[in-house]
Amino acid sequence: MDPNRIHEWLRGPMVAVATPFTEDHELDVDALRDNIRFMVDRGVKTGQGTLLVGGAGGEHPVLNVEERKVVMTASLEAANGEVPVLTSIQHTDVRATVEMARHAEAVGVQGGQLGPAYYYESTEDDVRRLFEHVSGQTDLTLMIYHTWWDGLVMSPELLRDLAAIPSVRALKWSHPEDGPYREGLMEFAGKLATIDNSNNHVLSHMYGATGFITHLSGFWPEYPLEIWNLLEAKDYDGVRDRLAAFKWKWLTWRNKVGELTGGEGPFIKAAMEAVGLKAGPPRLPSSRPPEPLLEELRGLLAECQVPMASTEAVSAD
Repeated sequence: MDPNRIHEWLRGPMVAVATPFTEDHELDVDALRDNIRFMVDRGVKTGQGTLLVGGAGGEHPVLNVEERKVVMTASLEAANGEVPVLTSIQHTDVRATVEMARHAEAVGVQGGQLGPAYYYESTEDDVRRLFEHVSGQTDLTLMIYHTWWDGLVMSPELLRDLAAIPSVRALKWSHPEDGPYREGLMEFAGKLATIDNSNNHVLSHMYGATGFITHLSGFWPEYPLEIWNLLEAKDYDGVRDRLAAFKWKWLTWRNKVGELTGGEGPFIKAAMEAVGLKAGPPRLPSSRPPEPLLEELRGLLAECQVPMASTEAVSAD
């Protein structure tokens, strides 16, 4: 896919793809391939979605570099050119970041998600050096990840400097303040393919975002696609109604899980397993939600008529 035409193909729901594990916490590559085909066959295709593998939703902080490379390769093979595949290349060791970026480029991954280094709080000059170094070692298309919750709120000046790097062509965008969030969209959405990371579906679309991040396609691909198509039709009232029909209820349940265990694996994998997909447990120290919360989830899926992976209706039993 031509990086110069990224606004055309980096569109729609960007799926934070879960990394399946066996019950003894080893990679389940076959399940990963099957789950990707499940999403592609249900409509997550070029122009109507992208896959972000090995990101936070894929539990990258508990994967080693070799496992992350395996996830990239297997995901790309399963996608079969029918949908763009991006991956996280974030790491505390810049050598590992470069190694993963080079692997991603070699196997044909369409882009790498890169934000400020974590654990040590970064300065803006640190971020400039990081992006300049990585872009000098590989031609992989880079997506800026604004991880302000880790301590650095990027200034417009920093974003302009990063956007001027030739291989930087996308932005995964959120901001802790509403005004700068809108201003960032106004300035950068035309230059960079911009993915909303703040649940501001309508506002981001109005200002030119090309998509939004979601976990929901991992177990119900049709639902985020329906929301995206409503956005593209500028039926913003319809978007609100569809979000109220499931996502807002889902977020309430998800927050209950977050009070008991960390990471994104616990809640997304629970929903995947509830509809009949293989996901396995999250890696320690995270854990599966307790049975009362799983029962509540099954009731929510049944109430909202979320289909089983086999296309049969979910049962609350």
